[in-house]
Amino acid sequence: MEKYTVQINNKQFVLISEDRKEIGRIVEMNKFFSSGYYIIFNSRSYDIRNVGFLKNDAELFNSKGIIYFTDLQKERIIKSGEDVRIYNFKLNKTNQLFEKGKLLIEIKFEKNKSKESMYYVEVNDSIDDLLILFFLYYSVQEFNYIGGSED
Repeated sequence: MEKYTVQINNKQFVLISEDRKEIGRIVEMNKFFSSGYYIIFNSRSYDIRNVGFLKNDAELFNSKGIIYFTDLQKERIIKSGEDVRIYNFKLNKTNQLFEKGKLLIEIKFEKNKSKESMYYVEVNDSIDDLLILFFLYYSVQEFNYIGGSED
């Protein structure tokens, strides 16, 4: 399992590897009447759109189409395209992503009184970094604290 930390800088979530290299970042985009998010990974930008009832689901896409999307009702993330994959997740104080019962990603949240909150991420070596960033985005959104709370 690889270990990462998440630094929060100017409303950006930056995924950092153990050797202190930036893997990617989740950026909040504020426009005059709306806001949204996108992911920067390997010098490319991937847009995120919240969709569905109460906007509880998300889609990660680029100019070629949707790459990953969530299904909150069935607690899963689906990779679209030729190599379709289905991942199941559990959202609580520790957020976990599984494929066929095997733990792939675990995100732990720690709220420090003296410092900013920290996220710690443990990942199976075979996982796509873009999936890590998308699951991180989905895990930290306020509406996803259905099963637990930040406190």
